[in-house]
Amino acid sequence: MARLFSLKPVVVALSVGFGAAASAQAADGLSLGSTCLNCIPEKLKNTAAAHAVPEIKRSGGEPLPADYTRVTADLVKGQTNVKVRAEGDVIIERNDQILNAQWVDYDQTAGTVTAGNTFVLYQNGTTVTGENVQYNLAERTGTAHNTRLESEQNGRRLQSVSESAEMQGDGRYKLINTKFNTCEPGDASWYIKAKSIEADQNTGIGVAKGASLVFGGVPVLYTPWADFPLNGNRKSGLLVPTVGLGSDGLELDLPYYMNLAPNYDATITPGVIGSRGARIGGQFRYLQPKYAGQVEGTWMPDDRKSEHNNRYQFRFNHNQQFTSKLSGGIDYNRVSDNDYYRDFYGQDDIAANVNLNRQVWLNYNDTLWGGALNGHFTVQKYQTLANIYGYKDEPYAIMPRLQGTWSKNIGNAQVDLFGQFTRFDHDSKQSGKRVVVKPSVKWDFHNSWGYIRPKIGVHSAYYDLEEFGNTPSRTASLTLPVFNVDSGMTFERKTSFLGSDYIQTLEPRLFYNYIPTKSQNDLPNFDTSENSFSYDQLFRENLYSGNDRVNSANSISTAVQTRFLNPRNGAELFRAGIGQKFYLKNDNVQLDGSIGRYPRNRSDWVAFANGKITDSIRMDVDIHYNQNESRAESYSTALLYNPEPGKVLSARYKYGRNEKIYLQDDGVYFYDKIRQIDLAAQWPIAKNLYAIARYNYELQGRKPIEMLAGIEYKSGCGCWGASIVGQRYVTGLNSTKNAVFFNLQLKDLSNIGNNPFEKLRLAVPGYSKTNEVNQ
Repeated sequence: MARLFSLKPVVVALSVGFGAAASAQAADGLSLGSTCLNCIPEKLKNTAAAHAVPEIKRSGGEPLPADYTRVTADLVKGQTNVKVRAEGDVIIERNDQILNAQWVDYDQTAGTVTAGNTFVLYQNGTTVTGENVQYNLAERTGTAHNTRLESEQNGRRLQSVSESAEMQGDGRYKLINTKFNTCEPGDASWYIKAKSIEADQNTGIGVAKGASLVFGGVPVLYTPWADFPLNGNRKSGLLVPTVGLGSDGLELDLPYYMNLAPNYDATITPGVIGSRGARIGGQFRYLQPKYAGQVEGTWMPDDRKSEHNNRYQFRFNHNQQFTSKLSGGIDYNRVSDNDYYRDFYGQDDIAANVNLNRQVWLNYNDTLWGGALNGHFTVQKYQTLANIYGYKDEPYAIMPRLQGTWSKNIGNAQVDLFGQFTRFDHDSKQSGKRVVVKPSVKWDFHNSWGYIRPKIGVHSAYYDLEEFGNTPSRTASLTLPVFNVDSGMTFERKTSFLGSDYIQTLEPRLFYNYIPTKSQNDLPNFDTSENSFSYDQLFRENLYSGNDRVNSANSISTAVQTRFLNPRNGAELFRAGIGQKFYLKNDNVQLDGSIGRYPRNRSDWVAFANGKITDSIRMDVDIHYNQNESRAESYSTALLYNPEPGKVLSARYKYGRNEKIYLQDDGVYFYDKIRQIDLAAQWPIAKNLYAIARYNYELQGRKPIEMLAGIEYKSGCGCWGASIVGQRYVTGLNSTKNAVFFNLQLKDLSNIGNNPFEKLRLAVPGYSKTNEVNQ
């Protein structure tokens, strides 16, 4: 091909190519911008302008064929096919690459390009500028000096400055004396400084040597060697350490991540707890089109603070889709001893992990005779952890359970059929089999202003109980009809409150329920408990959960509620209601199966009110009142002031006349009155600086249940944030634990420390992440 160079706008297509260039201005002579931690967006604009990468210029010509090069300049001179020089606003374009420079020397015999006095190179969303560049077009190798880079891909931004950049061909390059971060232009509140970074775009791996994290101009972390993924892809290597401080002293974990395959990975985490000793943890995750799961565990061979040694935790979770209709899974959990969660976890985890699940299940979904068919098979057992007194109440194991439901709509009627077979097994209680069948038909007659929904059904259960100690084997059964009618009406009107318009509804509701009385004290209790008394409970046919008890009923529940709706979109803003149940007979089935009689003809009444009073104020109130005794059984109230994200004031009060306080050493709960006040807040105390606090105090016991205080800061330009939170909470009748959480968030890079977000979300109603408040 003849090569012709001439003045603009003459353009020549050359079948030569450019490789990848790279990053950043001189690490010592040039900077990323201001290292001020208190970044002000308005002032950053001036700094950003001084550190901005120039706009890339294009020739505006027709698109080129693949692997062709176009050179455009004010002046081109030299000898074709030997050596030429292009001067004045030089633009070189090839595929998705563009090079701008004041001048370019092109040695065609050697295949090299030299550009200066400054250059700008754009490629795949990355823009590089510098003083000069020498580049071999054939070998795609070369060197650039005093370079600056900006890249933005998949929402992730990177900027860097380097003393020099060595292009090593085939997507490999090396940066010498470099700095980089993920902030906005001109923001260098933090950055990574390294003697060198070697990157290989083919393997997706970068290696930094002599690297340190510089925060506010001060080096805070150093590593002689570190590797990392390019473009946000997964990469084997050390992760950021997790550091914590609490009742057991300093906690430090050093996780190492292994990218085993695109759909497999693992993490090994050695660590130490100051007053206890060393531990090691691990996690393996896998993902396939039809199944996924993970295996994880932690082991501490010698706990200096406990009587237990070889302490461990193991978890296995697997979910699989066998066919479009059949799925299944496994959930297995185990710990070494009863004190494990009390020693290594917080109060929420302690309460949630008394019975550790061990379960295998299958689910089947299909259609049958025009209705929806759902089948379920499971085997389930628990590891039950004893309380601090050594007492535990282990649930029955399900060995196994087979359950099916079928539902079909026929006109206004919905036909439902529920069937279940379960074998319950226990080491210290009588085991047995139970078959439950519950057919029902429910009709729905409704229009725009009301509805009537009668229902008729049968609860039938059959038991085959096994021999246990001196108790012989036997059979028992229960069959009861169930009939109820649910009805309601809805009235609407337009109204206004505090200058705002609403749609207000008035919704009276009437629920009649009939179940005949039958003693059930000859039946076991495998899985049944009594539901708490609430507004929703007024409209349930059975006050028991599970299938071993069916309450007797001949009652009418009456209630009325009102709702305030947004007239523009129908969104519910506020709801309040009150209800009561009237008994037409006063006998009832107790939890032990015996028949009890209540000298009353109406139940306690319940009331609630929750929702927004104004755009900034929310109220939640629940009341349970015993009319026969003329006293409140329980009530709670909460007021939340939240004028904007990041500003929250919360006050809550809870009262219970006879509540569970703790489980005694004999396995019997101690009941007493509770009166708790709970105050919480998140509030800015300076620009971008927020205070967080919670104080939960038990008035009856005269001691705090939880105290939490901390501060959070988010850089005004959004490049970093930090939080430190201290917490003290009750773990037992006479025991407490302390914890300190520190976290440093570097935008799009990493979190250093222990993120307290979940603790703060639970502690402070309406809590907002500071990085979401300050964009």
